[in-house]
Amino acid sequence: MNRAAACALGLACLLSAGCALRPTVPGTTVRWAQREAALLALPGWELRGRLALRAADRSGQGRLRWRQQADRGWLRVSGPFGAGAWELRWDRDAATLITGDGEQRSADGGPAALDRLLTRQFGWRLPAAQARYWVLGIPAPGSAARQRFGPDGWLAGIEQGGWRIDYAGFRERDGHWIPRRLSIQRGGFRLKLVVDHWSVIAAAP
Repeated sequence: MNRAAACALGLACLLSAGCALRPTVPGTTVRWAQREAALLALPGWELRGRLALRAADRSGQGRLRWRQQADRGWLRVSGPFGAGAWELRWDRDAATLITGDGEQRSADGGPAALDRLLTRQFGWRLPAAQARYWVLGIPAPGSAARQRFGPDGWLAGIEQGGWRIDYAGFRERDGHWIPRRLSIQRGGFRLKLVVDHWSVIAAAP
């Protein structure tokens, strides 16, 4: 095979593979498929950050702390819409929302029940079962997703289930590249998150 033919064959292979491969970010050792597999295999993680939320004609800011251990999660938010501090707790069977005054509301259905609790309490929907993956910069398993990469090779966004997730920078934490900033939006709902701290934690007892 002459050189021209070899080059043509190589180009054809690249074009057929498409940009979705994105094997390595230039100047780093980040391989997206390996990164995703490593994050999915973690026993647990904890995140602390700041959020800004806009839904319909309301908006607010607050702070967030999120602990995820397999299918068991705990989320504490303070600030948005003057709701004070509130918590969400869930496992594979049920979910509970605890308001600032101690009132508890529960629903069966595991992580999927979080959507119903948030809608009932605040009037807006956030697919929390999927957001646990989006905050890590990976698509949620089980449904089709489109990933967008910037010219620098880094993940720029994900589109999944009618939601658009945009990322602005990554940084390494506990051996994993985690988004610095992200936004989750659909229709009139938009959540912006700045990740101040992220770390790996042990599995739930």
